[in-house]
Order: sequence, then structure tokens, then C-alpha cells
Amino acid sequence: MRLTMTLVFALLVLACGAGAFQAAPLRSTAPARPAAAASVSMKRICDITGKSANNANTVTFSNKKNARLQQVNLQTKRFFSPELNRNVRLKVATSTMRTITKLGLDETAKKYGVDLSKY
Repeated sequence: MRLTMTLVFALLVLACGAGAFQAAPLRSTAPARPAAAASVSMKRICDITGKSANNANTVTFSNKKNARLQQVNLQTKRFFSPELNRNVRLKVATSTMRTITKLGLDETAKKYGVDLSKY
């Protein structure tokens, strides 16, 4: 019985080869993500101005204060950039949309120091 177990194990080692018992590489060899995909995030932040949630309180009738967040009114919208000569999809606050309407997309991006080619 013991001889057959040893024989089976020896056959398994020969069939699999020595490479089967080597450790797998720690890092994957998959290529890195492109820069545009890395900039995509689920955060509730305006892509142009960087506006985010504000800490506030809900005040009850008895004047108790309960902490809450005032979220930014974000909208996903496509804008045309004459400088890039293409549409750019941005997640912007409605207040930023008014600024874009007033100044134009490229001028607003320049004002806040945003590189539109990443979007």
C-alpha cells in the first residue's frame, strides 16, 4: 500500500513537472491603466472647481443639532472644447455651469488650473 502511494506521488511529480511547485509572481504582468481611466472617480467633487460637500447641522425645534452633509448639486454633462476640438464629459456643479456659460469652458478650466485633455 505504501509503495503504491509513493509510486503515485512520484508519477504526479513527473507529470506536473518541477514548474508546478514554483511560487507564483507577486505582481501581475497586466499593463497599467491609461491616465484618463485613473482620473475617473466616484467622489462627489466638481471636476473643474473641486467643490465638495459642506459640513452642516440640522436644527430641531428644541434646538438640538444633528450633523449632516450639504452635498454639491453635481450634474454630468458634455461640453465642447474649441481648444481640443472635441466634446469633454465632465461632472460639474450647477454653479460651475453658470461660470462656464459666462466665460467659456477653456477659460474656466484655465482659471481653475484644470487640464481638459485628461477628460
